[in-house]
Amino acid sequence: MNSQPSFASQDSLDDDLLCGVGKLVCAWGVLEQRLEQKIGLLREAAGDIRTVGSRTRPGMGKLLAELRAMISMRDRRNATVLAEIAALERDIQRIDRFRGLIVSGFQGPEHGGFACRDQKNAPVHVSFAQLQAEIASLNAIGERLLAL
Repeated sequence: MNSQPSFASQDSLDDDLLCGVGKLVCAWGVLEQRLEQKIGLLREAAGDIRTVGSRTRPGMGKLLAELRAMISMRDRRNATVLAEIAALERDIQRIDRFRGLIVSGFQGPEHGGFACRDQKNAPVHVSFAQLQAEIASLNAIGERLLAL
């Protein structure tokens, strides 16, 4: 006998859970758009009219590398801006690992959050508060990017 819930019964997932995961994925997309927007503004200010990723959409790593290169050319002697970019990169990498945990390791709802499995297949509980905090961090990172 199969005691596992059927696939059809999975639509009983909590709306808060689905909304939270959707917000995380959408906030990541908005962050990528803000980064592309910032690079476009820097290119325009430098007299370059190319679009970002005209053939294929570059990943977050390539976008950050281009931002770092453009800002280092713009502010050659301002090390604080490069330190801010490094801090942003660390925050983005942390959130990207969290996003990967949610997207790739989701197991099911639990009380106060949901269960995931990390890359080593260890169980991880993610609370709704933790999910909301990461979404807020993504939004704050986007604002910090535009302020550079």
